[in-house]
Amino acid sequence: MLLLYPGGIRSNAAEPFPEKKSGSFSLTKIKGRDWLLTAEGRPFFAHGITHAGNKNAKLDYQKFSKACKEIGFNAYGYGCPQQLRKDMPYLASWNHLVPISYYRGKNGVKFVDVFDPSVEARLKAGVKAYCRINAKTSRNVIGYCWTDLGSWPLENPAGKSWVDFIRNLPQNAPGRKAYQGFMERWKGDAGKVCDQAFLRLIAREYFRIIGEAQRKHAPDQLVFGDRFAFNTLDEDVVKEMLPYVDGIAIQPPFNGKFPKEKFDEIHKLTQKPILICDFAIRFKDGEKDIRSWKPAADSMAAGKAYAEYVQAALQTDYVVGVFWCNPVDTPKGFGKPGVKQGFFEKGLVGRPGLHQSVKEVNSLREALTPKR
Repeated sequence: MLLLYPGGIRSNAAEPFPEKKSGSFSLTKIKGRDWLLTAEGRPFFAHGITHAGNKNAKLDYQKFSKACKEIGFNAYGYGCPQQLRKDMPYLASWNHLVPISYYRGKNGVKFVDVFDPSVEARLKAGVKAYCRINAKTSRNVIGYCWTDLGSWPLENPAGKSWVDFIRNLPQNAPGRKAYQGFMERWKGDAGKVCDQAFLRLIAREYFRIIGEAQRKHAPDQLVFGDRFAFNTLDEDVVKEMLPYVDGIAIQPPFNGKFPKEKFDEIHKLTQKPILICDFAIRFKDGEKDIRSWKPAADSMAAGKAYAEYVQAALQTDYVVGVFWCNPVDTPKGFGKPGVKQGFFEKGLVGRPGLHQSVKEVNSLREALTPKR
């Protein structure tokens, strides 16, 4: 049996909390800890599963909803389909406006000229359209996430940078002109420091466009901005995003031990709550090609490790939610081999040990959440 009440868990978190209704999700601090607040004003720690809308999952949404609630999940992560948006709170997200996710591969990553007014107009229209799609279920929107695991760093897994893209545009392109103007003002030597400074200008323009449009068309909703992994988080880029977001969306490595030092570092940099928007403990599963770094021995070991991870997140003062990556086994996508392992077995069947551990940690989460 997994021990879920180790020393160090705060004992006063479940004390009554005065009601504070806002009509949409918001953030607050209670006894020094960050909490989400529902539209009804209830303190909330989000816990659920991402990618429910993945067409390859072929879910029966009614059965999936029931299965999630039986486990004790209280939310859906990003990639939530329209059919589930009235069912429980969910993360709204997009990943198509600027296709720079590093996992798209060298031929799939497409940077855009954010200095071009026509590109700006297209991005603003895209944000407006997506905010309208979620307007009818806005009370259930935990917050908005933007581009997933963008190829921001000058050196990144996609093998090309946004700075190189702008620098190589035609002479009369708005971005090329912006770069030329930047170089005329630059006082130092050309090189990595110079490129990093221009990358920050690209980020400033990108987040201005997206951030202002987001606030205009969904002014009362929380914003978590671009989703970062530890290896895609560039401090200069994040600093340019901060004026437009309420919290930070992080996808940590799928390793068993909670990386508190790294999360502390991100929180110190941003001074904002952190949402662990996509995470899982992958485990060996028969002959399936899971392709994970050091997968757990089996689903029981994965359940124990995951529950300990969520407990550690609850013990911080700043993590406001955790989401497991993927509902059921699906292909990896983007032409990559292997299986993207799911929380449920095919047919929404439970995984031995994993589901019991998550049920128990969800009971702990509920006990630690302040009450109205």
